[in-house]
Amino acid sequence: MHRIAHRRLVLLPAALLTAFAVSACAPSAAPTPDAAPRTSDIEGVGEIAEPARALVVGDENGELTLIDLATQDRSVLAKARAGVASVQGDGRFIAVTRQDGARTAVDVVDTGRWTMPHGDHSHSFQTEARTLGAIDGAGAVTVGVGDRRIALFGEDGDLVDLTHDDLDGDLVDPPRSAAPLAPAGPVLPFAGHLLVASDSAAIEVVDDSGALQPDRGMPCPGVTDADTTRVGAVFACTTGAVLFTRETGGEVVAEAIPYPEGATPVAELSGRPDRPDLAGVAGTQGAWLLDVRQRTWTLLPSDEPLVRAVAIGDDADRTVVVDAGGRVRVLAADGAVLARTEPLVAASVSDPALRERVRLIVDADHAYLTDPAAGAVHEIDHRDGAVVTRTFADLQPWFLQQVG
Repeated sequence: MHRIAHRRLVLLPAALLTAFAVSACAPSAAPTPDAAPRTSDIEGVGEIAEPARALVVGDENGELTLIDLATQDRSVLAKARAGVASVQGDGRFIAVTRQDGARTAVDVVDTGRWTMPHGDHSHSFQTEARTLGAIDGAGAVTVGVGDRRIALFGEDGDLVDLTHDDLDGDLVDPPRSAAPLAPAGPVLPFAGHLLVASDSAAIEVVDDSGALQPDRGMPCPGVTDADTTRVGAVFACTTGAVLFTRETGGEVVAEAIPYPEGATPVAELSGRPDRPDLAGVAGTQGAWLLDVRQRTWTLLPSDEPLVRAVAIGDDADRTVVVDAGGRVRVLAADGAVLARTEPLVAASVSDPALRERVRLIVDADHAYLTDPAAGAVHEIDHRDGAVVTRTFADLQPWFLQQVG
């Protein structure tokens, strides 16, 4: 979920809008079209043989450093500016939210690296990174980005819903409509619809005309998080999860995946992009693994409390976790520890001020773990044991994203 202070949305410049025309490595559960992927009208885009993967590390002042994972070269994507509240990304674009009193602005950066699924394969592209502009205003807005779409729910009741087609041209004044409801939690664009957590403890469905579809929603009390998997869009609730999938013909259908009786709910669910599994910390018991395909929860018990859990979503149903001692563990589908590191981030997880800054992300080959106490990001090979292959030092890793 992106919370952006903004009463009357002012979009500037038009290039910013074009930035959202292509969603990159962000997961999408929608069937891939047969036509070749579009790469928008950005000059200098070139298709490349392999994904140009990189880490984007943001410091407390919003300076963004891009680390090319093939060459280890570093470059500054955005300079530091005061009041940074969050740094979010979708696999290509990075949005830095800044607060200055009653004003809030979102700076948008195109990293110039992305991959687009296309049937049974994918296409990767690279161009020059560039700063695209800012969204500036007052008040509050909830922003949902994904499925090659951006939706902005303004505090004043405005809905700005921009699809890929809307962003093809020179869109100076985006269309606005009256929002059918005020979000009270995450918003996810999914399969041509908007999924909105409402104040009535439910996830509501808004169709492509901006109309509420009351018969398509699903109760979801205490919603805490939302993510998109290969199977569909998932919202985490105190009672379990709510899964939205797309039927043939484009209709969105919801179903509940309740927790086993007596389960401790997760605060967040995380997984490798475009995979079918998600994981989250299960209180002091271990981690919950949600197999979205099978609609099942599996408790992965741990002899030590965990602070982070991310599902790899591979054929072995493995999960990467960080324990309260600062070790990275690779868990099997039954919770057995396949491998573990030494205490990598013990100082960070033991400091309450730093613990929330410890972030863990995974791709097919590696896990990346921030270590704010040491000013570093660790790369761990989760395929062959849990070997620390590289450490990127001299950083202030307050925020972490992977692009390409």
